[in-house]
Amino acid sequence: KVSDGAIVGSAIIKLFAQYGPAAVPHIEAFVRDMAQAVHNA
Repeated sequence: KVSDGAIVGSAIIKLFAQYGPAAVPHIEAFVRDMAQAVHNA
């Protein structure tokens, strides 16, 4: 579970690095998609 968290966390960091202050909607979409995948598994 720790490694999964690290992978998700690093993906969020990459989105923030790519989009800067405009990253919020991109991070929101990423997290929403991840949550939906977990709930549908």
